[in-house]
Amino acid sequence: MKRTFFRKNIAVFAVCFALLLCGTLFSGCTSEIGISLNKDGTIDVRFEGASGVAFATLIRSAAGVEEGDVVFDTREIIAELSKNSFSEVRAISKKGTDLIITMKDKQQTTPLFTSGVLKVKGGKLSATLSADRLLNFYKSSDEEIVSFLDMLLAPVFNDEVLSVVEYLDTIASFYGADAAKEIEESQFKITLKDADGTSRVFTIPMTTLLTLNEVIEM
Repeated sequence: MKRTFFRKNIAVFAVCFALLLCGTLFSGCTSEIGISLNKDGTIDVRFEGASGVAFATLIRSAAGVEEGDVVFDTREIIAELSKNSFSEVRAISKKGTDLIITMKDKQQTTPLFTSGVLKVKGGKLSATLSADRLLNFYKSSDEEIVSFLDMLLAPVFNDEVLSVVEYLDTIASFYGADAAKEIEESQFKITLKDADGTSRVFTIPMTTLLTLNEVIEM
C-alpha cells in the first residue's frame, strides 16, 4: 500500500512539475528536458535524468522499500501521466534509478502551461521561471505533489529567501552532506524548440532553481 502510494506520487511529481523542474529529485548529475512546439500546436516533451545515490536512498527510505528495488515504476508513471492531460506517454527506467519519459501535450492544458511556466505565442515557445509562479504552482498543487516538494525544503516553495549556502546547509542538516553535495553539483538543461525548428538551450544550476529570487526568461 505504502509502496504503491509513493510510486504514484513520484509519477505525478516526476512530470507534472518535475519535467520542467524535476531535476530536483535527479540530483548529482545533469537532468535534461526537451520541449518542442509542433506546427499543429501540439507539444512534444522528453525528460531524461538519473537520481543521485543519496536521493535514491532517501526515496527508498521514505517509500519503505529495500535497497536494489526500483525507484521509478514506469507503469505507474505512464498511468498517472495519462490521467493528467498527457498522451502517448512512454517511460523507460533501465537501472531503476534513471528515467526517460516522452509524451505529448496536445491542447496545452498540462500543469506545464496552467502554472504559467510555459507559453506559446506566434509559433514561439517560451518559459518563465520566477518565485511567484513556482509558489503559485505549489499552492495550487494537490497533496501528493506538495508532499514531494516539501521534501526538498526549498525556500522558493515556502515564500522565503535563503542564499544558496544557507539552503545547502539546511539540506545537509536534514539529509546529510552527501545529499547537499548532489544538489550543489546538479544542473538542469532545458531545450526549447519553436514550430519553425529553431532551438534554444539553457542550463540552470539546481541551487539557483530552488532558491530562485529572480525572473528567468527563456
